[in-house]
Amino acid sequence: MKTSLSKALHLTSLGGLMLLGAPAVAQSVPFSPFAPFQVRVNFQPAQAQVPAGFVVDSGQVYGSRGNGYTYGWSADNTANTRDRDDANTPSQAYDTLIRTQNGGDFTWELAVPNGHYQVRLVAGDAGFFDSDYIFSVEYYGHVLKGTPTTDKRFVEAVTTVDVNDGRLTVRNDSFAVNNKLAFVEVTRKLVVDIQFQPASASPVEIYGMLPDFGQVYGSRAHGFTYGWNVDNTANMVDVGFDVDILAQRHARMQQGGDRVWEIAVPNGVYEVDLMAGDPSTRNGAYRIQVEDSVVLSGVPSGQGFTHGSGVVAVSDGRLTVRSAQGAANNKLNVIRIRQR
Repeated sequence: MKTSLSKALHLTSLGGLMLLGAPAVAQSVPFSPFAPFQVRVNFQPAQAQVPAGFVVDSGQVYGSRGNGYTYGWSADNTANTRDRDDANTPSQAYDTLIRTQNGGDFTWELAVPNGHYQVRLVAGDAGFFDSDYIFSVEYYGHVLKGTPTTDKRFVEAVTTVDVNDGRLTVRNDSFAVNNKLAFVEVTRKLVVDIQFQPASASPVEIYGMLPDFGQVYGSRAHGFTYGWNVDNTANMVDVGFDVDILAQRHARMQQGGDRVWEIAVPNGVYEVDLMAGDPSTRNGAYRIQVEDSVVLSGVPSGQGFTHGSGVVAVSDGRLTVRSAQGAANNKLNVIRIRQR
């Protein structure tokens, strides 16, 4: 039974099923119970006008701010806040800033539940353009990179990162020059990978991968709720074939009736990746529907797998996966779900 990183990445890359975040390592506890989280933080002098919808960071050392959030800097950075009072800035959020390399190399952190976050960074200065902005978020390098000009004073970027130590961290890149932050927006996103397997099988040692053993829909680990419309434990299979651990395990979706799988999610838009197949037999016509869209369709060949991707909208609080019309002997190995 092979579980090597190279083998896992080879198989999953065939269908775009690349794990977001840290490389494959022994399973830890990557998630906290899922709950929405959103905050907009403006960097400014303490006495400056606060933009609507923002909380204030005026350069204090990391700690509770008394507004329901905990955030701040690696050292006192209050002397580096500015309010330009420039009538040409788009809004007050763009008019204020904090310098992150003047007198030290300052790192900013925000306490968050472990999980995945969409981060919007805006760097710039209405009064000056003498910088080369480069910021990293968590261990993702060059999340924001750009050089301002006289006509374009601000640079911004949006990315999704994962946090597993309870703090979202923003730091200067070593090649940055005179870095400055105007504001940051942080929104928690649901991102989860599910492996379908028997309960008796060994754990999947891939960061962020959660198991489904075929139980009826209900509460699972790390605050997630998912499962089947009926007990499907008898249809969870590990063929023990000499391939990657993600490929040799699957759920049979049509044995003894059509089985429907669901996961509770916030209403919204999701990118979904599926892998279906069985290396020990290639006798299926795989067609799998997510919400109202057929996301995966194909006859297994080669190593015996079919992959599919799609974008779907959820409006009832549950993302639903079922066999589509024309399917025969559907088998589902992995589903990856990413909230947009």
